[in-house]
Amino acid sequence: MQRLLIAAALAAFAVGVSAQPYPNKPIRFVVSYPAGGGIDFTARLVAASLGTRLGQSIVVENRPGASGVLGTGVVAKAAPDGYTVLVGADVSFTMAPHLQTLPYDALKDFIPLVKAVSVPTVVTTAANSPFRTFKDFIEAARAQPGKLSYATPGNGSGMHIELEMLKEQLGIDLVHVPYKGAPPILTDTMAGQVSVGTTGAPPAVGNIKAGKLRLLAVWNATRSSIFPDAPTVREVTGRDLDGYPTWYCFMLPAGTPRDIVTKLETEIIASLKEPEVRRRLAESGAEVVAQGVNDFTAAMRSEHANFATLFKKLGIKAD
Repeated sequence: MQRLLIAAALAAFAVGVSAQPYPNKPIRFVVSYPAGGGIDFTARLVAASLGTRLGQSIVVENRPGASGVLGTGVVAKAAPDGYTVLVGADVSFTMAPHLQTLPYDALKDFIPLVKAVSVPTVVTTAANSPFRTFKDFIEAARAQPGKLSYATPGNGSGMHIELEMLKEQLGIDLVHVPYKGAPPILTDTMAGQVSVGTTGAPPAVGNIKAGKLRLLAVWNATRSSIFPDAPTVREVTGRDLDGYPTWYCFMLPAGTPRDIVTKLETEIIASLKEPEVRRRLAESGAEVVAQGVNDFTAAMRSEHANFATLFKKLGIKAD
């Protein structure tokens, strides 16, 4: 009888534990890029707000490597219980799948939770560069075919595609110099090692404001709110070149229960829309999108298909 009572008590305890509302322990944000970058900044801002909303701590863990693929692969294999969330970028889901063999299926292994922010490309040059404007750069490229260079965060990145589209539409010849991320691009651009550098706005903002880089143009449908005097590429060229802004996102492993997905979706979007969070993101050069599961999933699948077509058209292949 005593054993039966103990067993019944243990069973009741187990049911009580399993019935605890989500979340009942810390949540891990796996950031697929290094600390100090735009994605990391976004992750930590949202983590602070979300932790307060959920009443649980959010642990931010940076797992950089292979242009975001390493950290993305970690989350693909994580338990689908809502306690591991990827904070990553578009390249891992819409571009990389067409250029390399990945340790995950971009369309099957994840639930696109929230498209957080959109980050336009900025085209910069050294402070002492002879190019005072983006038009100067284009005219010099026409006059010196194959002599000027442009740096990007890698083969097949949004910035690479943008410059290849520029080359195609204007009939100019530029040399592509791929890098492994924004920091070395900014360093070499400031030193004049490349003609122009292309990165997302957040990592470049500080150096632009400090006068270490000259901002030539913004690759976006509209001018940047923090650099309103900088023209868009479309304005300068008169061509349909609004570019492919980078986006940062939150992803969950496939199979995560719907009620957990809905809770996280709702609270992350609420965090992104907090005035202080929105203000700080805007100051970094990022625009809050806060797109939820259904719309984000459809948009990501569409981009995935579009980039497959673009890479083929432009002849962009794996390194």
